[in-house]
Amino acid sequence: MIQAYAAHEPGGELKPFEYDPGVLGEQEVEINVEYCGICHSDLSMLDNEWGLTQYPFIPGHEVVGTVAALGEKVTTLQVGQRVGLGWFSKSCMTCECCI
Repeated sequence: MIQAYAAHEPGGELKPFEYDPGVLGEQEVEINVEYCGICHSDLSMLDNEWGLTQYPFIPGHEVVGTVAALGEKVTTLQVGQRVGLGWFSKSCMTCECCI
């Protein structure tokens, strides 16, 4: 189970929230988040300014933590390794420019 903080309505207070992310995909990484940045786009999503937000909404897409689990095709990381994750858009995750 993943423990997070979520808003349940536009502009709502962030409250403890738990969910099951399902089976880890073969190219996915589970991170135990230790630090999380909240940027202006998170605030826009929290308030549903763009009409895209689905609730409950968990803000924060810039994190630092340690690798908790690896999908079977992930070869460049190790469980327990400290990692940072920023936001990526339209990334193939394989070519030199995207890695």
